[in-house]
Amino acid sequence: MNPKQTKPFNQTNPDYNPWVSLIPVAIGVFMVLLDVSILNVALPSISQEFNAKASDVQWILNAYLITLVILLITFGKIGDMVRRNLLYATGMGIFALGSYLCAESWSIGSFITFRVLQAIGGAIMMGNSIALITELFPLGKRGAAMGVNAILIATAFSLGPILGGWLTTHFSWHWVFYINVPIGIVGVTLGLLLLPTLGKRISEPIDFPGLILLAIGLGFFTLGIIKGQDWGWDSEKTIASFIISFPYLIAFAVREITYEYPLLDLRLFRIRNFTAGIVALFFIMMGVSTSLFLLPFFLQGIKGLTAEESGYWLVAIPIMNTVVAPIAGRLSDKINPKIMMTLGPSIFTIGLYLLSDLKVGVTFWELTPVLSFLGIGLGMLMAPALNVVMASIPIERAGMTSGTINTMNNLAQAMGITFGGVLLTGKMNDLIPGYGNQLPNPGQMMILKYIASFGITSPLIGMVEAFMESLHHVFLSAIPFPLVGLFIILVFLQGKAHLEKVRQMKKMTAQVAQVAL
Repeated sequence: MNPKQTKPFNQTNPDYNPWVSLIPVAIGVFMVLLDVSILNVALPSISQEFNAKASDVQWILNAYLITLVILLITFGKIGDMVRRNLLYATGMGIFALGSYLCAESWSIGSFITFRVLQAIGGAIMMGNSIALITELFPLGKRGAAMGVNAILIATAFSLGPILGGWLTTHFSWHWVFYINVPIGIVGVTLGLLLLPTLGKRISEPIDFPGLILLAIGLGFFTLGIIKGQDWGWDSEKTIASFIISFPYLIAFAVREITYEYPLLDLRLFRIRNFTAGIVALFFIMMGVSTSLFLLPFFLQGIKGLTAEESGYWLVAIPIMNTVVAPIAGRLSDKINPKIMMTLGPSIFTIGLYLLSDLKVGVTFWELTPVLSFLGIGLGMLMAPALNVVMASIPIERAGMTSGTINTMNNLAQAMGITFGGVLLTGKMNDLIPGYGNQLPNPGQMMILKYIASFGITSPLIGMVEAFMESLHHVFLSAIPFPLVGLFIILVFLQGKAHLEKVRQMKKMTAQVAQVAL
């Protein structure tokens, strides 16, 4: 049954400038993504202050991720039902409040609780960010805006270690969270002032039984992914997590197919460009996270750089993304988007292959061109892909689609990181029997270097050689993921259908402008 629709926001108004309204959306996206990458640098200091166990520190990350994954689709759907602009501003406020409370935490338990509050605010924003861009920008102009979104993602993840290292070194870990407070206040204020009335395109009840099924299914599935390596993939806990998750996910799918007002309308997957785009992005994000999360371990553990310095070494990725993404996004509304979307994974694959020959003595200027391939590849893919996917769906399902995209991307990142860790530690155990499942860290390498200063060099040499061989193995093993994404795009994506929609929208916009005159 078609949802009951309310009067939509008029994208074709010639007097309206959507770029001004994009400012608070960009602030929210950047704040959430920056927090994810900035926190990793501060974790050792947080652990020391609270005298936390390793499992407690892991739950600082896990509680956030599980909450985020569970709620993204739900808040995206809610954004279709209420005023999305007010919901987004509320999300920024909740995230800023959660950040302040994290900084003021008095125990590791309270800290984890406030991280969950942060994740609720993050889910509200990330579940609606792409939908806001879709509503603000008509087809024909939306590609460039999706390019800005891609820039924010790459820049936040690269600047996080730099800013986090600087704040932790010169102030304290508390400022990793305090910094979100003024940003959040500015974001909320600009959101209330600059965002027009958006969302509220459908009027239907929330599917609470579906939400419960999704929460349990996705929650235990995500838990199994992120804890499987620590628990052991054949352990009772890991197996139980997956055994619990699958029946609930199947029940959720049955519920959504049969219920009149689904939380996730599975009929969207009948839309070819929607399915092809989302599945291709999933595999490519798997390849990205499988490989890129290990580079800081190489730079800090093997090269001996600080977290801040390693951030500078990786800056080629966001710089190239910043240059390429808006151009690729704009071009995706002018020429067949398949061109950029096939070039992107191809170029990224070249970068992975070059990294598979990475040397210990690599210099900054030798690594930068290699990382540039990754930045260019991501820039050419992300903006056109998001543009094509969002153009393919009914506008009243924009929030649901936005939440689905971000859910899939978060799952792909979690699965990719886990897969990369399994590949690396598995190879390390082949080369160093009994090594375990830990990644080389700066503290461990400092101990080995200290031992080497007494002439006992074999442990250090063995560790470095094993890590480098394992790292090369991971980079090569990650190559099939972008290639699978490339295959899906080549075979299933309909680029000409997207261009036809753009042409129709431009024609309608021109007619509206003519009537206005």
